[in-house]
Amino acid sequence: MEDPDVDSVELRVSEAEEVAASRKLAAIEAGRRKGGIAGAAMAGAMLTLQEIYEGPPPDDTAVVSESPDDPTDIDTDGIEVTVGDVNVWAPPPAPPADG
Repeated sequence: MEDPDVDSVELRVSEAEEVAASRKLAAIEAGRRKGGIAGAAMAGAMLTLQEIYEGPPPDDTAVVSESPDDPTDIDTDGIEVTVGDVNVWAPPPAPPADG
């Protein structure tokens, strides 16, 4: 079962995309009303140049990861990982040398 927060994030993203699309369509329609086909083409070209210049909108979604247990402190406990059939263990870092 998916996390309800993920669904709400996806819903907000899709609503934001829908608002942006309706604004673009409104700008193109306003250009068509004011300048006919040439106005609509100019409005579409200006929106395309804006997208090229500004780049894609930033992806502000949060990545959520669940763990079956509490996180450990690898600075005091070291780390042990199993990937497939390979077990890897690394001790904690050595204390700093006085010098």
